[in-house]
Amino acid sequence: TRESCRQAFKCGITAKQIVNYLVMHSHPQLHHQNPIIPGTVVDQISLWEQERDRLLFKDGVLYSQFNSQPDFDLLKKYANDLGVLIWNNPLRRVMVVSHDGHDEVRRFWKRHKKDH
Repeated sequence: TRESCRQAFKCGITAKQIVNYLVMHSHPQLHHQNPIIPGTVVDQISLWEQERDRLLFKDGVLYSQFNSQPDFDLLKKYANDLGVLIWNNPLRRVMVVSHDGHDEVRRFWKRHKKDH
């Protein structure tokens, strides 16, 4: 089942290991068919594993409450050019910057605000 596969993935077991286990412990009558485990079952187990791996968690610093769209765009471009922009949503004027880049982005923002 999906839930039993998810539990296995949490314990570090891979989809390939699950499929190998199913092949090794399949009923002897199934050994006459090729493949022993139907491709749709193998594909589904792999998809369940990919579901778990599709999100990548990164620590970062949230920037929000920009006074204007140009301010947001300027800081987003600067963070992106530095390679420290993790995520952004221009409609809501929010972005996430990596911890490594936070100090540099903050210094740039303070200089910009002081100059304007």
